[in-house]
Amino acid sequence: MSIRQGRRAREAYEKGLPPTASAPKNVQSYAWGSVAWDTPEDEIPLYNDFRSTGQMNTPDEKSVERRRNTYNVYGEVSERDMERSRADMRQKRRSDRYSYTKKTMNWTWFWIWIAILVIISIAGTFVFLRRTDQGQKILASMGRDAVSSAYWEIGQDRMDTGDIDGAIKDFELAREKDGDEEVNITGLLLLASCYESIGRTEDAEEIYVYLYTDVVPSASDAYTNEIRILLATDRGPEAALLMQTAYEKTGNNAFFQQRRDLLPSAPETDVYAGLYPEKKYVTLTSPEGYDVYYTFSADAELPEEGQLFTEPIFLDEGIWTLRAVSVNEKLVSDQLTVAYRIIMPSPTTPYASLAPATYKQRQKVRLRPAIDVYEDPDVTIYYTIDGSIPDADSPIYDGEGILLPGGYSTLHAVAVNGYGKASNMLEVQYKIEAKPWPQASYSTDDTASGMKLNATTWNDFLGKYGESDRYEDVLVSGFEEACQKRYYSWGYAIFRRNAGILILQELYFTDTTFSAPRGTGIGDTENDVVSKYRDMGQVASASGNRGLYDKDGNKGKILKNADGTKTIRYTALTADSHKWQLEYTISESGQVIAVDQKYIQ
Repeated sequence: MSIRQGRRAREAYEKGLPPTASAPKNVQSYAWGSVAWDTPEDEIPLYNDFRSTGQMNTPDEKSVERRRNTYNVYGEVSERDMERSRADMRQKRRSDRYSYTKKTMNWTWFWIWIAILVIISIAGTFVFLRRTDQGQKILASMGRDAVSSAYWEIGQDRMDTGDIDGAIKDFELAREKDGDEEVNITGLLLLASCYESIGRTEDAEEIYVYLYTDVVPSASDAYTNEIRILLATDRGPEAALLMQTAYEKTGNNAFFQQRRDLLPSAPETDVYAGLYPEKKYVTLTSPEGYDVYYTFSADAELPEEGQLFTEPIFLDEGIWTLRAVSVNEKLVSDQLTVAYRIIMPSPTTPYASLAPATYKQRQKVRLRPAIDVYEDPDVTIYYTIDGSIPDADSPIYDGEGILLPGGYSTLHAVAVNGYGKASNMLEVQYKIEAKPWPQASYSTDDTASGMKLNATTWNDFLGKYGESDRYEDVLVSGFEEACQKRYYSWGYAIFRRNAGILILQELYFTDTTFSAPRGTGIGDTENDVVSKYRDMGQVASASGNRGLYDKDGNKGKILKNADGTKTIRYTALTADSHKWQLEYTISESGQVIAVDQKYIQ
């Protein structure tokens, strides 16, 4: 202290102050030593400067002048100034003590604050990584758990840099995280694109089909990509169907145009749809020269179940719906559908010149077409007087009078025009009270030599005509069980089995061993036979056939055969609605050469 006081006294002397001016010292310790300070008020700035800078500043002249003014002329400090200096010194000590306490290093708090900063940093990093998009992206790139959007972004970044495998891995993970509840359409399209780039076409198609089927049927991208794959893999028909679906779902005309450019043009027809009064022949053509398949069936699949067009298609009267397609290898055009109504005009019912009535003498009746078709040369009148309904095998009216038979008769007539259309039928009944009267129709009472069909047993037949030369089992239409056919020199007899008994079913003979019904038989002429049964006197038709009678299900008719022979056939209904049939075979010379009588089940 004495050394320091000596230094201070010297310093005071150097400054021109008396030794008594030295004030009590304020000692401040530092790591490099200690510093003593005077306490007068004018020294405080020097002290503060030293504390803030660590250097002792030399007071300027003004500072020295103030110091000198503090002392009296004798170099002594006044009591008032001394007291004021002491008060200032005490205040300064308290201030210095507080300042020293503040400036002292506290390592405990230092490490506490360091720990707090570390915790804050860790928490901030956690929040950044977990709560921000960029943080999630960083986690995803590190392979850590992150939201799906981060994996979609990382996958796209990898895709942009050419890391397709890495992009696929990230995209698949993102898709798995999204699940079925959330669908990233853009991301899935990118994933499908990556699949395509490495040859995983089926996986890409699975995504495209899923998108346009279940997610966004109205969006075009998935359709466009799938169509591209179909065309590249030679699946044109499937591509065409998808183009149609895409056009219907999206309304994008580009799909319609693409489909039209891909497929063959629809077939064309030379006969427009509509109503026609005559029969037509329709020709189908493909504008590009491809094959054309057609059908009239509403259920047929084209072209598989259609018919290849090779020649004009004939359309008769009726309503026709024609469907056709053009086929170029696997590609099938749109369907041509054409509806035709072929309704030809029908002639009016013809007229009869003789009114329906009862006449005492034989009469002739004439027919004429209706007035509206009277001059039409294509109208043909078909008629009958045997009781049958006119058809194409009936007599054609030639303008001559038709002779009516005795008794009751019915005239039927229809007019047929050039289109094949028939008029309503004319039906007129007459009664002619003049002979000759027609004979009775063939019935089940008519037998050959007393052999009654469906009644004569084999034992009865055997007792009268003996054992056959041979026999065999044959199948006869209408009978489930085989029948027994026995051969004789005069012909054969067939017996059907009924409860273990053989019963006569058919008798065929060619000589005079048997006599035919009503005294007819082998060697008779056509007229001999016809004269014994009912005959209404109808003339033969253009085919040579002639109707004899048709009444109550019993019929008689003469049929001209292709070999020049004729068959006179009579049928009669039994009580149980079965039939007996009697046939005479007439040779070209006009004589009966065979008789056949049978029971028809």
